[in-house]
Parts: sequence; C-alpha cells; structure tokens
Amino acid sequence: MTRHATHSKPDSPFLRHWLAEALRLRETQREPVDDTAELDAVLQGPAGLDERILRRAALLGEREGLRARLVRWAASARLALILLWVMALFTGMGTAAAALGAGDRPVNLALALLALLGLHAATLLIWLLSFLPGIAPSTGLSGFWLWLTAKFARGPDAALAGQALASLLTRAKAWRHILGGISHGAWIAAFVGALAALLMLLSTRRYAFQWETTLLSPDAFVAMAHALGAVPAQLGFPIPDSAVIARSDGLHILPAAAQAQWSAWLIGCVVVWGLLPRLIAGLASVWVARRRLRSLRIDPGLPGWLELRERLMPRHQALGIDAPAPGPAAGAPWSRPAPAAFAGALAILGFELGAQAEWPPAPLPNGVRDMGLCDSRGDRRRILDQLRQPPRRLLLVCDARQTPDRGTRAWLAELQGLCPRIDVLLLHRPGREAIWHAALDAQGIATTPSIGHWADADPASDHD
Repeated sequence: MTRHATHSKPDSPFLRHWLAEALRLRETQREPVDDTAELDAVLQGPAGLDERILRRAALLGEREGLRARLVRWAASARLALILLWVMALFTGMGTAAAALGAGDRPVNLALALLALLGLHAATLLIWLLSFLPGIAPSTGLSGFWLWLTAKFARGPDAALAGQALASLLTRAKAWRHILGGISHGAWIAAFVGALAALLMLLSTRRYAFQWETTLLSPDAFVAMAHALGAVPAQLGFPIPDSAVIARSDGLHILPAAAQAQWSAWLIGCVVVWGLLPRLIAGLASVWVARRRLRSLRIDPGLPGWLELRERLMPRHQALGIDAPAPGPAAGAPWSRPAPAAFAGALAILGFELGAQAEWPPAPLPNGVRDMGLCDSRGDRRRILDQLRQPPRRLLLVCDARQTPDRGTRAWLAELQGLCPRIDVLLLHRPGREAIWHAALDAQGIATTPSIGHWADADPASDHD
C-alpha cells in the first residue's frame, strides 16, 4: 500500500507546484525515482495530466522526505527575511542618528537629505529601469536574503529547494516581483527605523538646521526647499517661508519656531520621498506576484515531465467493462501460450511500448517466438509465469524516449535472473539513448541494432 501524507492540512497549490518542480529537477539532474507503487495510486485518481503529475510528486515527496525539506527551507527563508528586515530597521536608525549628529553643531540640510534619501533614490531608479527590456533586476538586498537562507537551510536538497523555487517563480513571471517585494520591504523597515530615530532625537535634543553652499544662490535653495516640501505640505507637513529659508545660512540666528519647522520639513521629506514610494512599490510587487502565482500551471513539455506523459496517461488504460467478454468460438478455443512454448527458443518481448504501438516492430525471423507486450502489472505476472521454462535468449524491445528508472532496472535484473541471456533493442532513437546505454552497461546487458541482427547472432543459427 502506498504511504499517504501524514500531515492533515492539505498542501497549498504553491507548495504542490514547488514540490513537483523540485522533483522534476532532481530526476533530470540525478536519476528517475522508482515510482512503481505510487503510480498505481496516481492512475486511480483524477485523469488530468497536470493533476497526476502533482499527485505523483506529492506521494514521492512524502516518501522521499522532499516535502519536509521544502517546508524546512521555507521556514529558513522566513527567518532570513525577518533577520534582514530587522537589520534594515537598525540600519535606518543608525543612518538617521548619523545624519543629525550629536547636536553639537548645526545640521546641514542638504547632507542630511543625501544621507537619508540618496541611496534609496538610486536603488529605486535602478529597480524602475530593470523593467526595460534587456535589463536584469537588481539583486542586492534580495541576493543577501538568498545567501542568508542558504546559511540557515543546510542539509540534503537545500540547494535544490532554492533552485526549484527560482525556476518555478521565473516560469510564472513572478520571480522579479518576489525579489522586488523583499527589497522594498527592507527599505520600508529602514525608513520606519529612520523615522523613529528622527522623532526620538528631535524630541529630546536641540538641533539647528542650515544650508551651506558655495555655488548656489539663496534663491536656488529656496526653490529647492519649496519643491521638496510641496507634496509633504499636502499631508500637513509645514514648509518654512522664504524668509526663514533664506536666513538659514548659518550667518543668522533663527528662533526655535523656525528650527521646529525645519524638523517637520525634514520628517515630511523622508515620509513622502522615502517611505511612501517604497510602500507603494512593495505593495505593487506583492500584488503582482500573488496574482501571477494564482495562475501556476504544469508545463508537460519540460524535461522530466515529458517522459511521464505516456506513463501517467497510458493510452491502453482500462476504461471499465463495456460488455461481457465473448466466449470462445466453437471448435477453436483460445488459450495463452503455455510456458513450454518458449523453452529453449528465441523470444521477443515489448516493454512499456503502449497498446497503440506497432507490434512486432518488424517481421520476426523463423524460430523467434512472440511473448507480446508488457505494459502493466498483469502483463508482468503473465511474463513471469511463461518464464518458468525460459527461452535460451530473450530480446527486450524498449522505447528510447522513455527513461530507465529504478523500476525498469529492477525488471531487467529480474529477467536476467530467469533467462540465460537477454538483449535490448531500442526503438525511437536517439531519445534518451545515452541514459539507456549507461543503465544497460551497468547491468551487463548488450544492445542490438535490429531483430534480424540479433537472431543471426545466435550461436544455434538453425532457427526452427
């Protein structure tokens, strides 16, 4: 009996697709997983190919422990994300404290704005430009998150989990937005920390604000202060009047009310030109990513899933009993070949070719007996019954487009234990011919280019 998942809560669609992608990459990079028992349970379920791929992945992921590793990787990713945002929060607080200083000297407004908003403006512009064709998204903060996750998520298949996540999200066109949401979230945390530090320091210390310039005139600074403060003013943040701005050159003594106006102006600039753009960009990234993740689909043409189509959607799958089977015709009873019919002869057997395959693939030489097709468990039982008195040589005809998984190799080993010699003929080459040759060489099984060549190579060439 197939072992079922021990967790009670059904997996989310995203986890099911992530697990299927991880299993696909694992099978294409390493070797196919033996799914003989799981395949029976999958074929008894819903008939859609997508659902069967997901169901197979769920059963194998539970059996192989892959699902648990993905869940642990996701927990490590969340921990890394929290740590990243906490670090950003304290970085923002430190930046604000450095921009204001200890209060022992006037605060240069231009340098304070540059410290608080300069790097943010540059990285936000780079993010916006990444949407242009041919420009890759910035991976600074998000790359640090991936590195931190890799440090936390050590163990088997940890790298595979991250690779599968990136592959799945890239195919869904959501990877860029996930990385953007992570980066914007870190900047939001940084601005929250900066605003908290500004409010705390401006409430507990006396600061004097001024502008210093050699090249610019007072009118230029007045225009800049009004331009930066126009939008914050719509939210209630004050703008110092032109006279106060012009006199904030360090050469005049300003009243405390003017310094309070500059404090509120500075906070308004950080809120409007720092926090709000990141908040809008972060929410937009999350919204787009969630929208695209809702449309996750299986692409059956991808390597690893392409080879599963015939096994998960067998054309010879039984559709139920239509009508009672007709009885044997009078005088001509039908019976399956007795085991003795193949004893000491040459025999040919088709393995997992499908009921629609042309069989035999070529005219059989004299003396070569046909054992039919082996496509199901029932067929295997019939073949094993016939091999109680085995042929002296057995030719197994296989489809080179299929992958020789553990079940195939186990079946070959079982045939080797029953027959004096078996050989393999690969149809539909090249397919996955290199994988077949590697598997057959490991078991000491030779291949032949054709049925005729195989029969002619028989030492007892006087075929019946």
